[in-house]
Amino acid sequence: MKTTFIMTIMLLMLSLEAFAQRNNEFAGIPFGASRQTVIEEILKMGYEPFGQSGEGERIVIPVYMFGELPVKVDFLFNKNDKFYSFEIRTGRVEQARLGKAFEAVSYMSEQFTLKYGKSSGVPTITESSALKDGGIHNVYQNWYGVKTLDAHTAVVQIDNRFFAVGVVVHRKLADEKSVSKKVEKVKSVGPVF
Repeated sequence: MKTTFIMTIMLLMLSLEAFAQRNNEFAGIPFGASRQTVIEEILKMGYEPFGQSGEGERIVIPVYMFGELPVKVDFLFNKNDKFYSFEIRTGRVEQARLGKAFEAVSYMSEQFTLKYGKSSGVPTITESSALKDGGIHNVYQNWYGVKTLDAHTAVVQIDNRFFAVGVVVHRKLADEKSVSKKVEKVKSVGPVF
């Protein structure tokens, strides 16, 4: 009996660990990966990443198939050049096609639910909602089931054009302190040329 209980606890812990690992990544690229690792993994998937140069730059996949939905994916890096967040977004549509943005955000939300568990509640906005303009995320749904992550889907309005967006941020990596790189000065005993 005691052995069965211990085995059950161990299996539960292993399944929770597998669940946590599955949530701490995007398409197999784990949060905390270096910029170079992210680039290599994107290339392995058959995509051509953009924005590869310079610290603080995003790496972008301009067209990624998010299930049935073509999206743009931005990989964001913290001060230590570690992957800490991703944003997925659809193309922009006019007011007359606002329903398409809501179809897309609904689909994104279904996919987020499959990956991150139950959302915090029913969608908070609809097509008839007064959406804020200017790039503000009009949050559709949030996910709080994974302690280390902030995740939400939203509809964004910019100049009467609309798109769906999904954002996942690894909180610990987002707030990670910058690691200073010490550069040792070499004293020269002679000319350097």
